[in-house]
Amino acid sequence: MKVLHLISGGDKGGAKTHVFTLLMSLQENIDVTVICFMDGVFYREIQNMPIKSILIKQKYRNDLTIIKPLIKHIIENRYNIIHSHGARANFISMFLKNRVKIPILTTVHSDYKLDFTENLYKKYIYTGINILALKFIDYYIAVSNNFKNMLVDRGFKKDNIYTVYNTIDFEKTVNFIGKKEFCFKYAINADDKILVGIIGRFDQVKGHSVFINAAYEVLKTNKNILFILAGEGPEENNLRQLAKKLKIENNIIFTGFIEDIFSFINAIDINVLTSYSESFPYVLLEGALMKKATISTAVGGVTDLIKDGETGFLAESGDYEQIAKKIINFAENKELRDIIGINLYEYAKIRFSRESMKFRHLEIYNNILEIEKANNKNFDVVLSGYYGFDNSGDDALLKAVVDSLRAEKENIKILVLSKKPSQTMEEHNVFAINRHNFFQIFKYLKMCRVFIYGGGSLIQDITSTKSIVYYITLLKIAKKYGLKLMIYGNGIGPIIKKKNIERVQKSLVLCDYISLREPESLNELNRLGINVKKTALSVDPAFVIEPKEASHVLEYENIRADKNYFCVNLRSWRYNEPNFTDKIAKLIKMQIEKNFIPIYIAMHPSDYNILKEVITKVNSRHILLSKVYDIGTLMSIIKESKFIVAMRLHSLIYAISVGVPAIGLAYDPKVSFFLEYAHQKTYVSTKDIDIKLLNNMIDDILENYAEKVKLIKERASYLKSLSEKDSKIAISLLD
Repeated sequence: MKVLHLISGGDKGGAKTHVFTLLMSLQENIDVTVICFMDGVFYREIQNMPIKSILIKQKYRNDLTIIKPLIKHIIENRYNIIHSHGARANFISMFLKNRVKIPILTTVHSDYKLDFTENLYKKYIYTGINILALKFIDYYIAVSNNFKNMLVDRGFKKDNIYTVYNTIDFEKTVNFIGKKEFCFKYAINADDKILVGIIGRFDQVKGHSVFINAAYEVLKTNKNILFILAGEGPEENNLRQLAKKLKIENNIIFTGFIEDIFSFINAIDINVLTSYSESFPYVLLEGALMKKATISTAVGGVTDLIKDGETGFLAESGDYEQIAKKIINFAENKELRDIIGINLYEYAKIRFSRESMKFRHLEIYNNILEIEKANNKNFDVVLSGYYGFDNSGDDALLKAVVDSLRAEKENIKILVLSKKPSQTMEEHNVFAINRHNFFQIFKYLKMCRVFIYGGGSLIQDITSTKSIVYYITLLKIAKKYGLKLMIYGNGIGPIIKKKNIERVQKSLVLCDYISLREPESLNELNRLGINVKKTALSVDPAFVIEPKEASHVLEYENIRADKNYFCVNLRSWRYNEPNFTDKIAKLIKMQIEKNFIPIYIAMHPSDYNILKEVITKVNSRHILLSKVYDIGTLMSIIKESKFIVAMRLHSLIYAISVGVPAIGLAYDPKVSFFLEYAHQKTYVSTKDIDIKLLNNMIDDILENYAEKVKLIKERASYLKSLSEKDSKIAISLLD
């Protein structure tokens, strides 16, 4: 998942802390990038963090020349979600809404109607613009349930609003200076005095005048208390005048803006918040981290953290007399301060941790993507096959079909039915659902345009009737929902049971196009009397896959260019002859005597059992690949060998594709069918292994090696051209 975060770049205080904490935690699980629009405090600080950050600088607040480069960046990087923070970012997001077709989410950090109260121009212009921008955004995160209710009351759609409380990293190491050093730095004479502190921007909404009036009440009975105000803002002069008017200026200290908030909180004895409106203020969480006794007005989400008399004291907003009584109570009882501070720390650590915020955001992102896909009906094709079973061959088919479709239509939207949807999504960058969840399948098929069986031997009953019923049922459902149907490079048959023949006859005639991977499948269609007008002979889709650079793997597996290798792939099969492993071991020994080294390849985890059994019987120098490698790597390994002796179809396909002669052990007719199609008559049935015949085939290959390789490459080139036509046909069905 790729999520782009947008923020002005000049944010301070709680919003900055929130976004820093969020980005640091999210980048552990997903790909996150943040774009800022000004070179401010936020942007400068994030440069020192391991988070991808970009500055697309505005010349002035409403500069829209940045929209074009921003859109270009979003499209090129294929983000899944845009997450906005703050009024400026919301304003920019409004212009992205209909241009990038990506869901936009914003976190509402505060009451947006009170964000610009310090200036009449900003209050009416910026607040109005932000209200308008919020209406264009798709989804919202409120930082408390109170804020969610506020948004609902103001007409925002309830189902599009999520709640995530602000959190703080209780595991991080907090650096701060000592109380004496802090007081010296800010010229505070704190000798044996109780320090009561408040930190925040000096705006009317923060209620600093309430704090000063409470101080006046406290100082009537206790002169041994200093009241520290940390911050800056338009109300500062009025607050200084109020302290002077009340004649308490000697006990009121203005420190100015404090960047090192934890040094401030460490120095004070009582942490106070007197706001008229809040979401879920970070200053209380920061106080909780420092185990500080806290007094706050009961506004916004504060009451979810501060439980009166347990984790702090609460007061009604504006009630300075009530706040004064709470301060006196704390000031006269250090033991109470310590107990409440510890209670607050323990409560916050359990309920407002960094991890809880991270996983809640991931849950929201996934939910949004689910909703968007459901609402937009934006899948071009749905791919069905034997996907998600940890089988290299079937994974190769999925990769081949996906890559081929994207080569024809870059932004094609693909849905895959898989046994392991999460794994399939991660490996192939597609959206996937569980192939056995028919409730989901019914839901999502309605959102698709073309249904494709992407390779494999799906329409056959030699495995089981259950399998063939599953696949033809999907065809019928897809057709019922109006999708075009395509069989893409499939093998057909054998179909033995009479009832299954009837089922296949009724379902395959519904197809708009059928391409088959070898002539025998076409013969099977004719035998069944199935006549689909648009039917063509093609090849297995895996033929289009190219080897990838794998020198590090070759080095790791100790495969050297100066050695003679041949590859061996085996699988357990109930119809193998009784002496199968003995005969294969003998054949391998014969090749070792010719100075060849076997490389044993597993294409499914289950292959290791039979490979190890044969290795034990051969008891000679060998290489057993340490794991089931991806398709491109396997092809590169096979390319290093002189020839391959193999059972699994796709190991043979990989070999022919890269020009390596192949000896097939035909446990299934599809193996012999493919080799015949590739003009290679080098195979025997696993029911009756003829070692002498196999060895003669290998000798014939080695004696005429250059000519054999040339013919294989020519045939492979032709077969690849057939497969490339299939992707063009599939895309044409979308029109």
